[in-house]
Order: sequence, then structure tokens, then C-alpha cells
Amino acid sequence: NRELSVQNRLIISINHLRDIVKQAFIAAEDKRFYHHPGIDVFGIARAFIKNQIKGRIVGGGSTITQQLARDLFLTPSRTYGRKLKEAVLAFQIEKHYTKDEILNLYANQVFLGHGKYGWEAAAQFYFGKQAKNLALGEAALLAGLTSSPNRYSPYVDPEAALSRRSYVLERMLDEGYITEEEARTASETPLELRQRGHGHTFAPYF
Repeated sequence: NRELSVQNRLIISINHLRDIVKQAFIAAEDKRFYHHPGIDVFGIARAFIKNQIKGRIVGGGSTITQQLARDLFLTPSRTYGRKLKEAVLAFQIEKHYTKDEILNLYANQVFLGHGKYGWEAAAQFYFGKQAKNLALGEAALLAGLTSSPNRYSPYVDPEAALSRRSYVLERMLDEGYITEEEARTASETPLELRQRGHGHTFAPYF
């Protein structure tokens, strides 16, 4: 089949997913997701210090809710003005939606590389399976893509992808989502990717 689209997306409900899929993204991106009101003060403080050291904006400490606000309503430009708008929108989103509803929106919106948006489209593109069937290591790899999909794509740089997978597994271990044995087994599992020939876009220059 050939597809012509700007965003390749397959809508899912997180209620049908294993907990490890949700936990992988929360551990990687926003460990206090279920406890903050839309922004994470500690995360912002860490990002501010890092930005001051680098002399430029290299990270914003964005929560999952802020990332959703940015992806839905704003641009990815790294400016303090955008960060302020992002925070205001995050508060509004948290006022009108439950945490699980926000996570569900995020699961279908986040960009994970190669024109794939959302956990389902990415799971099928990278692993040839539905998101509900992802193994721990596969979920961790997808979660690791969020911060820089092009850089950590296993098709672009397998070593970077595996390193990022290990980072996510460590975060999941720290949060008590998995055991040391589960983390070790997942980190030692070789990459088994879907062949790139399945899922290329037709006429990508558009």
C-alpha cells in the first residue's frame, strides 16, 4: 500500500495498552506527571540551570502536558515567550481533562520520527506490531525517541537508540516500575526492527 500524508497517525486508547508502555513514556519524559498541575517546578529549575550553563536554551523541562500544548497549539521554537504560552495552555488543559485523558491525547499526538505520530503508528513502523503488544525493551526504545526522534532513531543510529533505551529502562527502574532483572533482560535484548521496505512514504518530496 502507498500513502500520501503529512502526518502518519493511528488513533488508539491507552486503556488497551500494557502498563509498561505508559510507564516508559512517563519515566522518560515526566516522572511526576500524575502529581503536578501541568508544569513541574523542579524540572523547570533544572532546565533553567542547564540553559544558563550552556548560554542558550537547550532544554525546557517540559511536562507531558506542556508537550501536548506545544504540539497542538504552538511552534517548536525555543524561546522563553513560547515556554510561557506553553505553561499557560498546560494549566488550562489540566483544568478541563483528567490525567489519563491528557496521556491519551499525548499518546496519539507525539512525534516519534519518520513521519510517524503517536505510539500506535510508531510501534507498527519500527516493530511491525500493535502498541498493545510491545515488549518492555520496545516500549522503552519508543519512549526514548521523544526527545529527539531523528537522533535516536534505530534506523539512523542503532547505538544511540540502544543507549537511549538503556536510559529509559534505568528511569523505569528508579521509579519502581520494573525490577533489576527485567531492566537487565530488556537492555540485553537485541534490536528486532521491521524491515524498512514496509512503510516508506510515496513521493516523500511533497
